[in-house]
Amino acid sequence: GRARGRLQGGNLAVLTGMIGSDYLPDFSGAILLLEEVGEAIYRVDRMLTQLKLAGVLDQIAGLVFGRCSDCSPGKGYGSLTLEEVLSDHIAPLGIPAWYGSMIGHIEDKFTIPLGVEAEINADSGTIKLLEAAVV
Repeated sequence: GRARGRLQGGNLAVLTGMIGSDYLPDFSGAILLLEEVGEAIYRVDRMLTQLKLAGVLDQIAGLVFGRCSDCSPGKGYGSLTLEEVLSDHIAPLGIPAWYGSMIGHIEDKFTIPLGVEAEINADSGTIKLLEAAVV
Protein backbone atom coordinates (compact mmCIF):
# COMPACT_ATOMS: atom_id res chain seq x y z
CA GLY A 1 0.00 0.00 0.00
CA ARG A 2 0.84 3.68 -0.19
CA ALA A 3 0.85 6.42 2.41
CA ARG A 4 1.61 10.14 2.41
CA GLY A 5 2.82 12.20 5.30
CA ARG A 6 5.63 14.12 6.89
CA LEU A 7 8.78 12.04 7.47
CA GLN A 8 9.56 11.71 11.18
CA GLY A 9 11.68 9.33 13.18
CA GLY A 10 15.24 8.20 13.66
CA ASN A 11 16.90 5.82 16.06
CA LEU A 12 14.33 3.74 17.96
CA ALA A 13 16.12 3.93 21.33
CA VAL A 14 16.53 7.71 21.07
CA LEU A 15 12.86 8.22 20.14
CA THR A 16 11.59 6.10 23.01
CA GLY A 17 13.89 8.02 25.34
CA MET A 18 12.06 11.23 24.37
CA ILE A 19 8.60 9.92 25.30
CA GLY A 20 7.10 12.16 27.96
CA SER A 21 9.32 15.11 27.06
CA ASP A 22 8.68 18.23 25.00
CA TYR A 23 11.23 16.94 22.47
CA LEU A 24 9.15 14.08 21.09
CA PRO A 25 7.97 15.14 17.60
CA ASP A 26 4.33 15.26 16.56
CA PHE A 27 3.59 12.03 14.69
CA SER A 28 0.03 12.86 13.56
CA GLY A 29 -0.31 11.48 10.02
CA ALA A 30 3.46 11.04 9.73
CA ILE A 31 5.53 8.41 7.99
CA LEU A 32 7.63 6.94 10.80
CA LEU A 33 11.22 6.06 9.85
CA LEU A 34 13.01 3.84 12.36
CA GLU A 35 16.46 2.31 12.57
CA GLU A 36 18.45 0.61 15.27
CA VAL A 37 21.91 -0.78 15.91
CA GLY A 38 23.26 -3.23 18.47
CA GLU A 39 19.99 -3.98 20.25
CA ALA A 40 18.71 -7.42 21.15
CA ILE A 41 15.37 -8.17 19.51
CA TYR A 42 13.56 -8.35 22.87
CA ARG A 43 14.64 -4.73 23.46
CA VAL A 44 13.32 -3.69 20.05
CA ASP A 45 10.04 -5.38 21.04
CA ARG A 46 9.98 -3.44 24.32
CA MET A 47 10.69 -0.11 22.59
CA LEU A 48 7.95 -0.68 20.00
CA THR A 49 5.58 -1.52 22.86
CA GLN A 50 6.57 1.76 24.52
CA LEU A 51 5.78 3.68 21.29
CA LYS A 52 2.41 1.91 21.11
CA LEU A 53 1.53 2.66 24.74
CA ALA A 54 2.51 6.31 24.25
CA GLY A 55 0.05 6.52 21.33
CA VAL A 56 2.72 7.13 18.68
CA LEU A 57 1.94 4.08 16.53
CA ASP A 58 -1.77 4.90 16.48
CA GLN A 59 -1.04 8.32 14.93
CA ILE A 60 1.16 7.34 11.98
CA ALA A 61 0.12 6.87 8.35
CA GLY A 62 2.97 4.50 7.46
CA LEU A 63 6.22 3.00 8.72
CA VAL A 64 9.62 2.24 7.24
CA PHE A 65 12.12 0.28 9.31
CA GLY A 66 15.72 0.34 8.12
CA ARG A 67 18.25 -2.40 8.41
CA CYS A 68 18.84 -3.32 12.04
CA SER A 69 22.60 -3.66 12.34
CA ASP A 70 23.88 -6.19 14.86
CA CYS A 71 20.41 -6.91 16.26
CA SER A 72 20.07 -10.49 17.46
CA PRO A 73 17.63 -12.43 19.63
CA GLY A 74 19.95 -12.27 22.63
CA LYS A 75 21.06 -15.24 24.66
CA GLY A 76 18.19 -16.89 26.51
CA TYR A 77 15.49 -14.47 25.31
CA GLY A 78 13.43 -16.60 22.94
CA SER A 79 13.58 -17.01 19.24
CA LEU A 80 11.37 -14.34 17.64
CA THR A 81 12.93 -12.76 14.59
CA LEU A 82 12.97 -9.02 14.07
CA GLU A 83 10.49 -9.45 11.22
CA GLU A 84 8.08 -11.30 13.55
CA VAL A 85 8.35 -8.60 16.22
CA LEU A 86 7.73 -5.84 13.66
CA SER A 87 4.77 -7.73 12.21
CA ASP A 88 3.26 -8.24 15.68
CA HIS A 89 3.33 -4.49 16.30
CA ILE A 90 2.63 -3.05 12.84
CA ALA A 91 0.25 -5.47 11.07
CA PRO A 92 -2.67 -4.72 13.47
CA LEU A 93 -2.39 -1.02 12.54
CA GLY A 94 -3.37 -1.75 8.93
CA ILE A 95 -0.93 0.82 7.53
CA PRO A 96 1.61 0.56 4.71
CA ALA A 97 4.92 -0.59 6.19
CA TRP A 98 8.09 -2.44 5.31
CA TYR A 99 11.37 -3.57 6.82
CA GLY A 100 14.86 -3.46 5.31
CA SER A 101 15.08 0.02 3.83
CA MET A 102 18.63 1.24 3.22
CA ILE A 103 18.57 3.64 6.17
CA GLY A 104 20.35 3.34 9.48
CA HIS A 105 23.76 2.25 10.69
CA ILE A 106 24.83 0.46 7.52
CA GLU A 107 27.68 1.04 5.11
CA ASP A 108 25.62 1.67 1.96
CA LYS A 109 22.74 3.91 3.01
CA PHE A 110 20.51 6.74 1.92
CA THR A 111 20.28 9.94 3.94
CA ILE A 112 16.61 10.81 4.37
CA PRO A 113 15.53 14.33 5.39
CA LEU A 114 13.08 14.50 8.27
CA GLY A 115 10.14 16.90 8.32
CA VAL A 116 9.40 16.86 4.58
CA GLU A 117 6.27 15.52 2.91
CA ALA A 118 6.78 12.16 1.26
CA GLU A 119 4.95 9.18 -0.16
CA ILE A 120 5.92 5.61 0.59
CA ASN A 121 5.00 2.54 -1.40
CA ALA A 122 5.35 -0.50 0.83
CA ASP A 123 4.78 -2.88 -2.08
CA SER A 124 7.81 -1.62 -4.01
CA GLY A 125 9.81 -0.41 -0.97
CA THR A 126 10.16 3.18 -2.14
CA ILE A 127 10.17 6.62 -0.55
CA LYS A 128 9.32 9.57 -2.81
CA LEU A 129 10.00 13.08 -1.52
CA LEU A 130 7.14 15.43 -2.43
CA GLU A 131 8.94 18.67 -1.59
CA ALA A 132 12.46 20.03 -1.46
CA ALA A 133 14.42 19.20 1.66
CA VAL A 134 16.30 22.51 1.59
CA VAL A 135 14.69 25.89 0.97
